Amino acid sequence: MTDKFSGRLDELTSEQRALLEARIKKKGLSLSQSADPREREPRHSANEYSSSGVGKRADLDRHIKFSLYFFSDDGSSSESGKYSLLLEGARFADRNGFSAVWTPERHFQRFGGLYPNPSVLGAALAVTTERVGIRAGSVALPLHHPLRVAEEWSVVDNLSGGRVAVSFASGWHPDDFIFAPEIYEKRKDVMFDYIDRIQRLWAGEEVMFEGINGSAMPLLSLPRPIQAALPIWITTAGSAATWAKAGEIGANILCALVGYSYDDLAEHIGVYRKAREHNGHNPSTGQVTVMVHTYIGDDPDAVKAMVREPMYRYLRSYFQQFTGVVHGGDIITEEDKMAIVARAFDSYYEDSLLIGTKRKCERVIDRLIEAGADELACLVDFGLDFDAVMQGLERLADLQDEYARPRRSVALAAPGTERE
Repeated sequence: MTDKFSGRLDELTSEQRALLEARIKKKGLSLSQSADPREREPRHSANEYSSSGVGKRADLDRHIKFSLYFFSDDGSSSESGKYSLLLEGARFADRNGFSAVWTPERHFQRFGGLYPNPSVLGAALAVTTERVGIRAGSVALPLHHPLRVAEEWSVVDNLSGGRVAVSFASGWHPDDFIFAPEIYEKRKDVMFDYIDRIQRLWAGEEVMFEGINGSAMPLLSLPRPIQAALPIWITTAGSAATWAKAGEIGANILCALVGYSYDDLAEHIGVYRKAREHNGHNPSTGQVTVMVHTYIGDDPDAVKAMVREPMYRYLRSYFQQFTGVVHGGDIITEEDKMAIVARAFDSYYEDSLLIGTKRKCERVIDRLIEAGADELACLVDFGLDFDAVMQGLERLADLQDEYARPRRSVALAAPGTERE
């Protein structure tokens, strides 16, 4: 399959190849064959984000936070119990000291279709847990009225006793904008405008909104929340401008490891922390949360065999709308899509997925610490069955405990095979 696909790639013009690679990279995938991990260049830290040395973060014996992220690949089932893993996973996170549970917003697709409204699920999690943070990852803000967002999350904040936080995204899929079609082209500017309004509403201010016939109406948001300020993240898929804007407004960052090299991630974190510093925010206190697919097992061969098909299905779902990539016709066949997914899995397995033995995953975590990450959002519901996920969570909790203790600095090398 891959040899035939390589031949088709060779037939493309340089312009077609460049466009295809750009589109696939936006999906978090790669056309490149997986290199031998032992031959990869060592990455370099971009933690020295401040020329003055303020907030320098070069030590590797600091801890990193762990949270759970849910983004199931199939919302089309009519069976009951679809939220059992989410609810039991949240209770597990609550008992075992994880920092938060994240649920996304996703519409009209099997991929993520269990999660059309994170505030509704957040309310359920709020009353079944006691300590763990309840976070949206993310609210596609331009699809909603800012007053409604402030109201809903204030309810969840009250139900949880002040444990909510929200990562805001501008949205990307045109179908989602059936809710607000006139906003699509200006969605990023609208997102930041709405964030400002939500922060003011949360603080108890009256905010002006347009009413009937263009009249201006000053409105308050009720109920009043528990937290004085809503903790916010900005979700980004790679734009340096978004990282910089998040730093400018003092927000945290939510990103996914898939789609970044470690050098790219470190560079973007450096941009973010410089923007915080230059806009009067403490550069060290902004939190960078990195979402990474996660399953911890004991035997390397057994783990890779277990996760291969679920990860293939999960990655394959990225391509549901991936047609007409190159102007003039659809050059991506179903066979090609599976070849790309196979390449992506092999390429990312060693150093971009928190999947494997504890030793292998420690290398990934240490590289993320070196790059400047503060928290791992561990995506656990990518297709394994309930029992397997829960067993993996037990091992993940043990790994979290190790990173919660003081750890000596380590000499980092590029991730290698599990049988070194």
